[in-house]
Amino acid sequence: MIRRRAFALLLSILVGCGGNSSNPVGAGPDKASELQDVGTMLQLAGGAKPASKLADLTKLEGNFPVAFAAIKSGEIVVNWGVKIPGEGDMASAPADVIAYEKKAATEGGVVLYLNGKTAKLTANQFKAAKMAK
Repeated sequence: MIRRRAFALLLSILVGCGGNSSNPVGAGPDKASELQDVGTMLQLAGGAKPASKLADLTKLEGNFPVAFAAIKSGEIVVNWGVKIPGEGDMASAPADVIAYEKKAATEGGVVLYLNGKTAKLTANQFKAAKMAK
């Protein structure tokens, strides 16, 4: 279990270090990267009992300050209390929305699925998307 969490943390750090031509160096992470970090936080904080509130992620704030601040400010919305699959189960997990940009419902925005993938949806696509429970 500890190895799995350490691997997830390392993976999130490596993914977060990748370049992105639409996100210039020094501009901070893009929304997809922030949502990936949120997913990693939820996975690390989970276990027998999934994270049910922001306070459950406090111990990870130092490792994911931008993602934590985005949740705290309401910029990113989390569907709390949902069990996040482990790394080996991610590919077969459903495409249910676990976290999303607050503006997704009205303007469209980026969402994070239980399977670990992100996508930019229009407001209509977001309204039709299945929310993780």
